[in-house]
Amino acid sequence: MKIRQGKLTARQQLFCQMYVGPGKRNAALSARMAGYAAGCSHVTGCQLLQHPRVAAAVRGLEEAVAREVGVSRQEVIAQLLGAADLARDLREPAAMISAFRNLAQLCGYYRQQGGGAEKGGDGGEVLAGLNRLSDRELGDLIKAGTAE
Repeated sequence: MKIRQGKLTARQQLFCQMYVGPGKRNAALSARMAGYAAGCSHVTGCQLLQHPRVAAAVRGLEEAVAREVGVSRQEVIAQLLGAADLARDLREPAAMISAFRNLAQLCGYYRQQGGGAEKGGDGGEVLAGLNRLSDRELGDLIKAGTAE
């Protein structure tokens, strides 16, 4: 992977755009969409995200999208917590789990790739782990993620 002094290559810029957009924050998929070799896209995507200029470009694009949409991370977290509370009040466990799964993804505790979760393939391991947590433990987990 060639790095120019001070600038990103056209392919690195495309990777950043794909990662923030249609690649849905999936580094391997974004690398393939940007034209990197499919066979090593997992490694390439990881390496790209670790490069300081690429990481800064991704952050900049994410901030631009947030400004454009007019919503902050804290607002999204507050809305998801509200949805989880409403689901709890309505005794809708599936909706509550969905809200907490989205919160966990936002806080970096759960990353979905393709059709399943990063660990467990179908998300069963992560979902089982979340189901084992008490409401208080889950709340503490969410608070810890929002403090980052």
